[in-house]
Amino acid sequence: MVVLKRLERAQADGDRIWGVILGSAVNQNGASAGPTVPNGPAQERVIEEALSRSGVSPPDVDYLEAHGVGSALGDPIEVQAAAAVYGKGREADSPLLIGSVKGNIGHLETAAGVAGLIKVLLAMKQGVIPKQLHFHNPNPNVEWDRLPVKVTSEATDWPRHADRPPRAAISAFGVSGANSHIVVEGYGTTNGDDSNSGSPPAGSGRTVAVSLPEPLSDLPLPEEGEFRARGLRLLPLSGKSGGALRKLAGRYASWFDERTGELTSSAAEEAMLADMAWTAGLGRSHFDYRAAVVFHDAPSLRTGLKAIAEGNESPEPLTAKKVAFVFTGEGSQWIGMGQALYDSEPVVRAVLNRCDEMLREQRGYSLLDVMFGRSGPGGDSDRASWAQPAVYALECALAALWSSVGIQPRVVFGQGVGELAAAQAAAVMSLEEGLRLAMARTPLPATRPQGRAAAPGLENPDAFLRGITFAPPSRAVVSGATGRVMEPTEAADGEYWRRQTNEPARFGNCVRTLKRLGVDAILEIGPDAILGPKVVRSWPHPPGGESNRAPAVLRSMRRPSGKESANECDGCFVEAVAGAYEAGLAVSFAGLFAGEVRRRISLPVYPFQRRHYWFRAPRQSASTS
Repeated sequence: MVVLKRLERAQADGDRIWGVILGSAVNQNGASAGPTVPNGPAQERVIEEALSRSGVSPPDVDYLEAHGVGSALGDPIEVQAAAAVYGKGREADSPLLIGSVKGNIGHLETAAGVAGLIKVLLAMKQGVIPKQLHFHNPNPNVEWDRLPVKVTSEATDWPRHADRPPRAAISAFGVSGANSHIVVEGYGTTNGDDSNSGSPPAGSGRTVAVSLPEPLSDLPLPEEGEFRARGLRLLPLSGKSGGALRKLAGRYASWFDERTGELTSSAAEEAMLADMAWTAGLGRSHFDYRAAVVFHDAPSLRTGLKAIAEGNESPEPLTAKKVAFVFTGEGSQWIGMGQALYDSEPVVRAVLNRCDEMLREQRGYSLLDVMFGRSGPGGDSDRASWAQPAVYALECALAALWSSVGIQPRVVFGQGVGELAAAQAAAVMSLEEGLRLAMARTPLPATRPQGRAAAPGLENPDAFLRGITFAPPSRAVVSGATGRVMEPTEAADGEYWRRQTNEPARFGNCVRTLKRLGVDAILEIGPDAILGPKVVRSWPHPPGGESNRAPAVLRSMRRPSGKESANECDGCFVEAVAGAYEAGLAVSFAGLFAGEVRRRISLPVYPFQRRHYWFRAPRQSASTS
């Protein structure tokens, strides 16, 4: 099988391009002496038309992959037709090289033409035309000494030309008289250099777009070059059985070991590993049996692959479909939360920059400085003044980051200020309105710059609520105040949001509602793992039944413990994406590379679990005579 695609589209998509079809033509023999009798003039016409469409002159084609079925009648007609066209203007010392893959693999009938195309593309990349197998006695009906053609009876270096890529033509003829001919050339290199190494091609570098969810699509994106390199990568592996998954992990380990000698620097290794993860995520199908290796360098990758390849367990695959985002409330914050994600993820930076801009305008200090412990309000008396806006802003950024990897909630639920972030994720209110409401819930900081007044309405939450237009939720919102799914009329009611600021959540009712809605995966959105474990502990477990299985629970971040740094804890997001993938969710892996330039490379192919299906002859019964 080959994939045909317009060149400009393939280049834009970063595909691995083997060659370019310059022109093609098809015609018909018409009436002839019989269905298997070729028509020389018709073959000449199809070659001439293909050359005309390709804009290539006959001497600029190096090699012809002939139909070449080896017949005493057909081969001389085909060689004569090719020589009549391709011999025009050709130098005597530069004959048209010819061969046919049928000498290697036989006649593949309807697949014969594409087999010839594949052979030509491989030979171009390798820079060597294979030996024509079983060519011992040239057909005596061909005037070999007179015609400008030569069979590649030995492996032959592809002719080099400093001013152009390698070029070839392929012929394929049908038994009913159809004739087809295409002209192709190599891609990416010219024959005058030594870069045609024979290794499979890599795709052209592609800048990965930054994807913001629709409600935030108008946020300005950060400039390129503002981000540090991502420290963690995710290699997704999958198979249709546990055995296939383990074999695939072993193939990746071998693949990497075979290429360690090609890596001349740590930068080259880092680029190859990132391209490997990119290609595996976007260039492979994803089956039900899954494993994800989270790694930061070659040794950690080897360790992860070895653990999968040598594992003996074959757990049933998970198939989570309905995701709930649960948004943590205030009290989960910690100094430094989100800084590593801000430094490496354009989506997070875009959301936090907008929130920081609003805080500077309306409260006179930088939210980012406070969150990251650089400066700003400090001490217990001022902590509430920044904690709720900070938690809200970070949770909106995390929800947008999850959306960038293709995971959006069917259900949202939050506690405290997390309920505002949940409402923003359900498009009940805008990012800015939710942030202003989070500010309105908290006292102004004692360290507010002298002369700086509060923004209108922030001193009076009720007055501020009257100025907001709430929209119906775009997805199910489990109300913390009632424990049930919010009605559209409730979402549009400012009185509900006034109550929300004062009433405790009915947590048990909320969890029962999540179960009733069929939630089978929970992603905690917040700076620490608080609500997720609590949901699992409260999950109803009536006796028996598949439906009683607790949902998969993943955390976006967690608070540092012991000697851990904030950067190590922010790495939890990649681990959470790995968990989401293993739980069966559909992941858009491009989001893990936003803003980078990545290319597709050749990776191990799928390890098919082969079986034999031969009919066995019945046993002969023993003779009784």
